[in-house]
Parts: sequence; C-alpha cells; structure tokens
Amino acid sequence: MSDLYLKLAHSPITDRVIDSLSLPRPPLLERSPNDSLSGPKGNVLLASLHGSTIAASLAQAFKIDSALLFTPFQDKQTKRYFTTQINQQAGFSPKSFNFDDPTRMTFGSIVLDVSGLQSVRNLKALYVFFKRAVNHLKPNARIVIIGIAPDAIADVEAATAAASLEGFTRSLAKETGKEGVCCNLIQLVNGGEKHIAGPLYYLLSAKSAFVTGQILQVGSTRNMPRKLNWESPPLQGKLAVVTGAAQGIGAETCRVLARDGATVLAVDLPTKEHQLKALNAQIGGHTLCLDLGDANAPAQLAATLCSQLGVIDILVHNAGITRDKTLRKMPEPFWDQAIDINLSKILQINRMLLEQKAFNTRGRIVCVSSIAGIAGNFGQTNYAAAKAGLAGYVQAAARQSENGMTFNAVAPGFIETEMTAAMPMLNREMGRRANTLNQGGLPLDVAEAVAFFCHPAAQAVNGNVLRVCGQSLLGR
Repeated sequence: MSDLYLKLAHSPITDRVIDSLSLPRPPLLERSPNDSLSGPKGNVLLASLHGSTIAASLAQAFKIDSALLFTPFQDKQTKRYFTTQINQQAGFSPKSFNFDDPTRMTFGSIVLDVSGLQSVRNLKALYVFFKRAVNHLKPNARIVIIGIAPDAIADVEAATAAASLEGFTRSLAKETGKEGVCCNLIQLVNGGEKHIAGPLYYLLSAKSAFVTGQILQVGSTRNMPRKLNWESPPLQGKLAVVTGAAQGIGAETCRVLARDGATVLAVDLPTKEHQLKALNAQIGGHTLCLDLGDANAPAQLAATLCSQLGVIDILVHNAGITRDKTLRKMPEPFWDQAIDINLSKILQINRMLLEQKAFNTRGRIVCVSSIAGIAGNFGQTNYAAAKAGLAGYVQAAARQSENGMTFNAVAPGFIETEMTAAMPMLNREMGRRANTLNQGGLPLDVAEAVAFFCHPAAQAVNGNVLRVCGQSLLGR
C-alpha cells in the first residue's frame, strides 16, 4: 500500500499546504534495487582523530575509482584534534577541504574515525567536526562514525568515551534525518578494522536507506576470502534458503539474493504454492511447500536439502506468525504457536542442519527478528518473547560459531507490507510517522540488510542485531 501522505508532501499542488500547517515532510529516500553492493560514489569527507588505529585500513577501503576523497583543511581547530596520517597512509593524495569554502561543496558520504578516542575531554572533536560538516551534507547523504567497542577497551575513561558515541550517533541521526540523511556507528572489536570495507560500503550506500541511528559491530576473522571481487555478483554459485518466501519481506529477500547471484530455494505453506511458483518464474530458483507448524517440518526440510540440493550457503529464517492477545486473555495455543514457529522451530532446524554438516564453509544464518522483540508491544507478549529470543540466539551462536559460520539478525520496524496495509488507518499512520525518517520502510530495505549479512565482505560481521526501522521511537 502506498503512502499517500508522503506523495502529498512532495506534490507541487499540496506542498504549500504542508508547509503552512507546519507538518513534517518525509524525505524521498534513494534506493538501488537493481544493483549489488559496491563502494561509495562521489565526494567522501574523511577525518581521523589523533591516535587513530585504523588509518591504514580506511585508506585501503577508499582506494576505489568511484570515490573522490577529501580531508579537512588543517586550520587551528582541526589540527588540535585530527591527524594527517590518512594522507600518508593512502598512497594517494586526498584533497583538502576547507569548511569555510564559499563554494559550499557538499558530500554524499562523511566518515569520522575516532578509534583513537582515549579521554572524555576529546569528545569535543565530535562538536568541532560535525558543527561544520553538517552544513555540507547532500540530501540522502550517509554519515558513519567509527570507534572501538567499549567492551573491548580496558581503560575505564577510554571505554566511557567510546560509550558516549552511541548517544551522539543516535542524536545526530535525529537531527539530520529530515533530509533523508542516515547516521550510523561502526564499533570495532579485536582487529575488526582489517575487514571494515564491506560494512562501511553498506552503511554509505543506498542499501541502508532505512537504517539510521544504529550500531554495527565488526570483529576479527580468519575466514575472510583472500580477495573480494566487487565487479562480479557477490553470491554467484551460492545456494540460499528463505522461509516465509511467498510474499512481503520473504519474497523481496529471494529477489535480492537472486539479483546478487544466488540460487534460491523459496519455502512457504502449501496454501501459497501458486505465489511460490510465480516468484520462482521471476528468479529461476526452486520452491518447497512446507508447513513449519508440523512437528516433523525440521526433519523434512533437512532431508530435502541434503538429498536434493546438497550443502547450502545461506539460510534466512523469515517465516513467522502473530497470535495477538493481552496476556490475561491469551489462549494457551496462542502462546504455544507463536513460540513454536517464531523461535523453537528455527533452533531445531539450525541444530539439525549443523549436526548434518549441511552448510558450506563460511555459511550464513540470518534471522528476521522484530522491533517488538527490542521494545515490546502491547498484546504481543508471545511474539515479542520469541523475537527477543531470536536476537539472543544469534549473539550466543556467534560466540560458538565454527567453520566461518556467521549468525546475524535483522529487526524490522514498520515496513509497508500486506500485513501493515490491513491495519486500521490511524494505527498505520502512527506506525509510519513514529521514526526519524517519518515513513514506513519497504521490504527491499530488510532484504538489502539480509543480503549484506550474506555478502563475502561481511564475514567479520557476526552476532549483530541490525534494526531496519528508520530509527523508530520505540526501543533503543
């Protein structure tokens, strides 16, 4: 269902009415449904705090033809906080940019590296940089702040300063969101800077159009592909399985994974066979009709995969149900069904496939959680418990993962699907506007996040729960 208010806010006929009533004007978000993930394009402004530990890795990430790199002109204020080390590391000469330049140059990408942050006093660097940098943002620009994860820092004050970045990032996202600008934080853990290119490219791209005010952790790994080819389809030769695939987020995820080169097995209920076949005609994959509510569904799925398709590379758990009632009015079957389909069956399927060694090296498991599992939701104690359990599951499984397996989750907020289209109008409008970007997301936004987690360049991204919610007012 289309967002009528969004259209009216950008119509030449009604835009003056919107302004005269001082109503919010949701930005028009740029997306790239037909393209795979690639490096940032156009002007990129990059600054690194003194003591940066990742300048060499950043320089390597920006050695791409599509980006023109700029660093801040070293005036008195800038010299106090920011290094010229990136210029020395890059192997090329980034152009110097003066914030007071009367030409008013604008940037589609701004990256601030504060990995060298050691004291609360040096948080002033955020003020010094962004007070001027925000005046040079293009609509739909991307801001990425890079720091060290507080849990990975032994020094108390340095860990305190690193924790401050979270509140700053979320607040800056709210200040800049009216222009469609997304601002996110990358936290590095134990050498994660070596693998920063993929996460950085995702957060600087149109793929993250509905991801803002969020944190993405990047760790170390010994399983990164030796060479990443950004010119070829990133999932070429991979086999992906997507449950709940007949419509909405599931169907779009199948399309995006197929766009990126994967062969897709779309799984859904027998009653949705017609929709599965129509989807398969679009993407040239396989279909499997299976009711995950059946007790023997995990065994059936495992048997089909192992006997007919061999080992798999990607498993996306998107299937889910709602059985909404307040707890005091909830029938016992409502509780049991929601926990079973949304959580228990996922664990059973994963356990069975892992025991049978059904995954290739560097296999990916991505679970579709929900903002309800983070913030809670009235009348959804069962659903929220299951979705929160999924978030906890990927974090716990990531700590024990072997053979290069990664476990991540996507937590959608209000997404424009058939389910949200059936909501009462007032509830639907409240859901759309209750985020920084003042609109609902698209199934494509969730699918792009899933595809990122499956990308070879995301090998060091493990145990994350990424909210695709436009920075919802609910939860963190």
